[in-house]
Amino acid sequence: MAWVRTVLVLGLLLAPGCHDILYPRFDKGMWASYIHLNDLNIGMSKGAVEGVMGPPNIKEEGDYRGGRYTIYFYLTHDRDQEGSGTVRGGYTPVVLKDNRLVGVGKRAYDQATDKTVYTDDYPNLPWRVTK
Repeated sequence: MAWVRTVLVLGLLLAPGCHDILYPRFDKGMWASYIHLNDLNIGMSKGAVEGVMGPPNIKEEGDYRGGRYTIYFYLTHDRDQEGSGTVRGGYTPVVLKDNRLVGVGKRAYDQATDKTVYTDDYPNLPWRVTK
């Protein structure tokens, strides 16, 4: 009788439509973006970044900290998780200053947009940040 329950549960999990319940935002583009992040190198041109990553899901531009920043956001996770470096619900920021790549992830985004880094947000920092 236990094997019947196991078969029924597996059948329900593998049935069409359940994929959206288990992995609501799973798609190949998300995984491709995540993998292509490893191909980025600091100093790459804007065109080279777009060549590796493709067009961004979201684009943000502004003058911060004495430079012109362009920030591309690529969907790489299904949600923000501690240590993932994502913002805004699973998007990884790719930060360009004056059309050159200067950083990837939440920390690079916070530094570029002149947000204050608090030790509460980053408990494993080797130094203390004052508020």
